[in-house]
Amino acid sequence: MVLDASVTVPALPQQSSSSYQAASLINPSTQRPGVCGLNNSGNSCYLNAVLQCLCSTVPLVEHLLNQETRKELASCRVAEIFVGLLEDMWLGRSSSCAPVEAKSVLCSILPQFNNYLQQDAQELLLSLLNTLHDNLKKVHCDNRKSKSLSVDSTIVSHLFEGQLSYRTLCMHCNYQTHSTQTFTVLSIPIPPAIIKCSLEDCLSLFFERTVLTGGEQMLCSVCGLRRETGVLTCLEKPPEILMLHLKRFGRKGKNQVKLRTNVAFSMKLDLTPFVSSSVQSTSYSSYRLYAVVVSHLNMGHYTALCHNALSQTWHSFDDLVVREVQDSLVQSPNAYLLLYSRKRFQKPKIHGLGAL
Repeated sequence: MVLDASVTVPALPQQSSSSYQAASLINPSTQRPGVCGLNNSGNSCYLNAVLQCLCSTVPLVEHLLNQETRKELASCRVAEIFVGLLEDMWLGRSSSCAPVEAKSVLCSILPQFNNYLQQDAQELLLSLLNTLHDNLKKVHCDNRKSKSLSVDSTIVSHLFEGQLSYRTLCMHCNYQTHSTQTFTVLSIPIPPAIIKCSLEDCLSLFFERTVLTGGEQMLCSVCGLRRETGVLTCLEKPPEILMLHLKRFGRKGKNQVKLRTNVAFSMKLDLTPFVSSSVQSTSYSSYRLYAVVVSHLNMGHYTALCHNALSQTWHSFDDLVVREVQDSLVQSPNAYLLLYSRKRFQKPKIHGLGAL
């Protein structure tokens, strides 16, 4: 599975949770399927926030909690532990749980997270999905029972992978080339030196036509020389689940600075301006927000905002503290990761859910 190749950024701090003061705190004794607080085992809020977003990704949960799928995963440690955690979060009898085993198994495979330091949620998300994809691919290779997916494809690649198209133009002879790149997360820049912008502004900056000059010039196979090159980027294949990473770190001279720009985003996102001409259907580029990872710049702390498909309500997850929030409170000036789905999530089809 090809993951985002952008440079990993350090962990982000961010604002206080005062914007959620109007939210209603959920009674800890009340268990709601898919609404489960997670214990912080020492600066593990970055892991908890990511797990909450994945727990809210209904097609992923449905697939992994399918009875047949669970039987196949018995030999895959990471997938088995992750599925067990999802089961606790959706079908457990408690309003909270401790993902200690999940963190332990992840740290044994991903040593960069084997400490009590604050880590970057985006890096963890990519690493976790990559590990899960490799586990599931091993299952497919071992039993070759999957009818809907090829051996090299898994539910992870099916949901999260998209494809970018790059067209390059030699500014001297007009020779054009075309290439594609698979992505899992789009890391998009934030316009510098402004207080507020829109998510569409960030996407426009990512997809704008650029001209490579100086040391960045590309070698033209026709000219046989390095020439100024125009590069046009567009979406060749929009993914089922679009994950956007707002690059909150930039450079000011030789120093790295945090970008505190308030990026305004909406519940619905239309990618039509950014898709290639081969993508004609509007429904193929229309997305609905279902999860947000918030990085509190002043505290070095991550929280999550997730939409529950069963209750059709939004919740704020701050480790063990869970609050139901109104749609109007989902907008956060400190958003770090945004998760959009092409299809509106319905009530999850999970065995045993109807009994709760």
